[in-house]
Amino acid sequence: MPLDKQFIRENKYIRIGLFVAFLVSVASLFPRSKLSTLNFEVGMAWYHQDLVAPFAFAIQKNRVDYEREQEKARQSVLPVFRREREQNSAVAYSDYFNSIADSLKLHLSTRKSDLRESETFTVLSPFGLNEKERALLLADFDSCLSQNVVQKSLLLTLPRTLQAPIQSLLSDGMIDVPKSSFKQTEFVVRSQNEREEKVLKFSTVRDSAEFRNTLQELLLQRFPSTTNDTLQLALKLVSPLLRPNIFYDEAQTLEDRERAARQVPLGEGIVRQNEKIISRGEIVTPDIKRKLDSFIQAKMEREMPAGALQLYIGKILIIFIIIGVFTTYLYIARPKIWHDNAMLLLLFSITLIELVAVWYSLQFENLSPYIVPIGLASILFTVIFDSRVGFFATVTVALLAGTIRGNDFPFALATIFAGSLGVFATRGIRKRSQVFAPVLLVFVGYAVSILAFNFSRLASLNEILNDLQYAAISSLLCFLVYPILLLIEKVFGITTDMTLMELSDLNHPLLREMATKAPGTYAHTMQVSLLAEEAAAAIGANPLLCRVGAYFHDIGKTAEAEYFTENQNGKNLHDNLQAVTSGRIIGDHVKRGLAIGRKNNLPEEVLDFIPEHHGTTVIHFFYDKALKSLPPDKLNIDDFRYPGPKPRRKETAIVMLADGVEASVRSLTNPTEETISQIIDVVIRKRLDENQFNESDLTFSDLERIKQSFIKTLVANKHKRIKYPGQKI
Repeated sequence: MPLDKQFIRENKYIRIGLFVAFLVSVASLFPRSKLSTLNFEVGMAWYHQDLVAPFAFAIQKNRVDYEREQEKARQSVLPVFRREREQNSAVAYSDYFNSIADSLKLHLSTRKSDLRESETFTVLSPFGLNEKERALLLADFDSCLSQNVVQKSLLLTLPRTLQAPIQSLLSDGMIDVPKSSFKQTEFVVRSQNEREEKVLKFSTVRDSAEFRNTLQELLLQRFPSTTNDTLQLALKLVSPLLRPNIFYDEAQTLEDRERAARQVPLGEGIVRQNEKIISRGEIVTPDIKRKLDSFIQAKMEREMPAGALQLYIGKILIIFIIIGVFTTYLYIARPKIWHDNAMLLLLFSITLIELVAVWYSLQFENLSPYIVPIGLASILFTVIFDSRVGFFATVTVALLAGTIRGNDFPFALATIFAGSLGVFATRGIRKRSQVFAPVLLVFVGYAVSILAFNFSRLASLNEILNDLQYAAISSLLCFLVYPILLLIEKVFGITTDMTLMELSDLNHPLLREMATKAPGTYAHTMQVSLLAEEAAAAIGANPLLCRVGAYFHDIGKTAEAEYFTENQNGKNLHDNLQAVTSGRIIGDHVKRGLAIGRKNNLPEEVLDFIPEHHGTTVIHFFYDKALKSLPPDKLNIDDFRYPGPKPRRKETAIVMLADGVEASVRSLTNPTEETISQIIDVVIRKRLDENQFNESDLTFSDLERIKQSFIKTLVANKHKRIKYPGQKI
């Protein structure tokens, strides 16, 4: 079963769910340590009563200092290594190379070249010899084998020479990771049973690179005339036996470091019971602020979990009080927004994103709250809805943000002031390029507020400049309003007044094309837009949407303008066509209009005017003409019916009436107020009889006001001019 979008947008249970989800989400952003009736910042005077400690508590360290001490504790822990006890014995060492020599002896004695080639590769593969080194080793071994002096071959002589140095170096220790991986100069060798450990210097052991370099030096000392090829061959021959015997235990090292970090004390000093924390009028210093923060934290911990439910209920009530005024305003003054779940979701989403940003800024000790671009939300609210909604929403976001910050009154007031300036500046915006003025005023509002509050608490110049810097950054973020609006319009399917103002430009390509190709339709469009705009204002609908919708309601006529009466100059092309064909041509201008509108990226709300201004009415002129030549049972009235849908909102219904009234009044030779009133009554009655307003929320009271607006506008347009003396024409 397909989802009913209208049902989802208007369902009250979904609305209640959105409201509850918003309350819970905002409540979860309230930090425990900041929820207090005490309002204080460094440099401010303490305006509460003297505060005396009702119980003893530890003074918590500054978070940055605490984290620095934790990191220092981690670095003080030496890396942990484990030593492998089992080493290669001298006998095993000799047996290893003797077995390789025996294998080579067996294979070389067969004198089968193919066997020799394949088998020797297998025997010597552990050493990773290149072709030159392999040839050198085999030639030497073959020569010694023929002279029956295999023990003097390089295969046995070189390893035998290095056996004692290797055993000596391994006894010192060979670690499995490069020394450069560690900043410390010492490490711990811990036994497997965790009962014994020994601290060694890294300089007393070697990693694999150092081990190899040391062997190379020993070879050169013992055999000064050794060629480089022989030297590299010797190192490769013993490489399978050069295995580390001291292994880095990374997991144990990390565990020891985290244990050390956890052992760093949170507090430094203590405030005893009945000790005065701060006196009334005393300036809050950094040390006093730490005492106050520690007191609030300790108080919260003592009262939890017994007061957990009470605390959470308190959070919900605070939020409910703050947003209560805003939601009441929406319910009374903006019922369209209140009853549209999509609009409520948009309001709650923007608000929640701003509040999450405020909450996240609290995670950084020295980050100014003015980095959060609440001014951006103010501009968005105003552009999407209107200035009054923008102002109330700004106040709501500011109060919630100030509460999340621990009743930060200066921040809340500064945000209200700056956001309000942005709202008032946005009211006059007609193009997206004009967003610079609101952004500038948002920054000015923040700057004035920052100077006022910082001067009042004798803040330093660095503090003032820091706040101004972050306010400037958040103000610059307001320029993101343009791409965000595009995203919102796409996701929520809404059309902002800013977009409508841009579309109302008569230089729009579609309107210029209409004026050129279909001048009669263009003139009709202008008259319909004037009628619709005035009528919309009379009943509280959206006049701008009505005007823009009327501009584009007949763009489908441009392609075949000559088939429409208002564009014909005496010759009527329908005279040579059958009535059914003519009806199809006239009806198809709706489909053509939708195709043209979508091709030119017109918003959906504007596109709705194209089919809905005709609804499902019948093209009676051609239907009646067809009846003269064919009996009713041979005709399908739906062939002469517009595809619809019927008007689904007041604005499209107004344009439907304006379209019919304008065309009818234009046919009058001498229109008077009485005849105009009669024609309007006929058009309205006809549309009511055809049930065209069933899906819109027009009332009979609205229809009466629309009628009076039409009469006023048409009479003003049709008034006679005074004939001046001497005027001949």
